[in-house]
Amino acid sequence: MSPRARVLALVSDAWGGEGGIAQFNRNLLEALAARGDLAIEALGLTGRAAATPTGGARWSVPRPGSKLGFALAALVRTLRSRPALVLSGLAGFGPLALPLARLVRARLWTLTHGIEIWQPGPRLDNLALRHAQLVTTVSRCSRERLLGWSGLDPERVRVLHNTVDLERWRPGPRPAELVRRYDVADRRVLLTVARLSSAERYKGHDRILPVLRQIERRSGPLRYVVAGRGDDLPRLERLAREAGVADLVTFAGFVPDADLEAHYRLADAFVMPSTGEGFGIVFLEALACGCPVVAGNRDGSVDALADGALGRLVDPDRPAEIVDAVSATLLAGRSHDRPVAGVERFAIPCFRRQVSALADHALGRADRRGTGAAEP
Repeated sequence: MSPRARVLALVSDAWGGEGGIAQFNRNLLEALAARGDLAIEALGLTGRAAATPTGGARWSVPRPGSKLGFALAALVRTLRSRPALVLSGLAGFGPLALPLARLVRARLWTLTHGIEIWQPGPRLDNLALRHAQLVTTVSRCSRERLLGWSGLDPERVRVLHNTVDLERWRPGPRPAELVRRYDVADRRVLLTVARLSSAERYKGHDRILPVLRQIERRSGPLRYVVAGRGDDLPRLERLAREAGVADLVTFAGFVPDADLEAHYRLADAFVMPSTGEGFGIVFLEALACGCPVVAGNRDGSVDALADGALGRLVDPDRPAEIVDAVSATLLAGRSHDRPVAGVERFAIPCFRRQVSALADHALGRADRRGTGAAEP
């Protein structure tokens, strides 16, 4: 048996981390390890060093939160293992990943996620992107934005959508405990799960709040549950009061991953008419739990909803479209015993086939595994 090709992955977080990027990294590293012909060593800038990865990847967090400690550990691992491929988990890691790859004549694969590559970044980040053998983005929107300013060869920029574990996210009845907590026994529930960050106001909370009363008049009593925390909470609370809908809104705070499935089962619709989403793994989680989705039509949400095949897409700047789409979704009802049809296209097996094809591309190999070419 030929020796396994070594891959050194430099990621922001993975095992022990919360949020969409940590989950994406876990899925990707597990997919690479599942091939069997690659030896995966992953270093995290944050996360839990004691977390046990699944799928055979080696995982460590050298000095949590320390960029210097992270860089020194990456240098030591590079010199010791001499990887064939360096995987840069963020465009911002490029100034570290590129010289490490060149030091041992490895190839470079850079992962990107959303608005961080919609326009030029710092000069060294841009330089590393231009010298990567492969750059992947999570949506066609991000790919088009990147190609629009970077001058990169389109052949080297591929789309790798997020994935969802259909064994982890499943439909089920409305959880009685949440019905009591949010007092929604006789109400329909709208749900948004996102950080409440002043730097991420594109998520669309402030597009839903002003039209809640109109939606209620059309679809009956409702409650808007906003899950998430951040420094934008006071502004959103003020906006709810000014719009006269504070009685319809519950700011639920941070909801841990372990409790998200129950919230998707509770909701009658998941709403997030964003304008800057790279993809939106929360859409897939909601769909897998049988919860219908309303999203914006100007960003990576379009890919998550398969051009509208999996949910309703609206112009985020047209309040009437939001009211029409959300009201129609609520009146149509939802299933509590099956996922939204079509979400299986984003399931783990399909994702792993795409990752395998991309790994061959990044390593400069032909697609010898019969998995098909990854989406450009």
